[in-house]
Amino acid sequence: MYKDIYIYFCLIALMPLKSHAMTAEQRAAIHEHFEELGLECMKDYPINEEDVNNLRANKIGSGENVPCFLSCLLNKVGIMDDKGMLQKETALENAQKVFGDTEELKLIQGYLHTCSHINGETVSDGEKGCDRALLAFNCMLEKAYQFGFDF
Repeated sequence: MYKDIYIYFCLIALMPLKSHAMTAEQRAAIHEHFEELGLECMKDYPINEEDVNNLRANKIGSGENVPCFLSCLLNKVGIMDDKGMLQKETALENAQKVFGDTEELKLIQGYLHTCSHINGETVSDGEKGCDRALLAFNCMLEKAYQFGFDF
């Protein structure tokens, strides 16, 4: 049903979906892919076990590498470009490949739009993207409830 689901980790990591939108098996497959990408990002941005557990629980870790770890993940799935800017259009395109339901796509589009202001925020690391990734993750966690999404 969702044939390219592995590619779209972002749909579970950054766009928490309604529980009926995916099966437990599909959600588990995406989480497994997330773990693989996380291991790749940990090579450059190691985070400790507590931070890993916090991120798995959709909480921000406190380790110094957490923001750059998130930036690495967002970059790997195409949500953040190499200049550290969010690419909501790419995320929406990926969602359209996975979800055919027009209403669900409207919700995802609205959800992405609520955090689009992140690209205009002043960050201390410029094009690196670490600060912006942290802002994006926080925003998406905060706004999820407004769209009826759960984790």
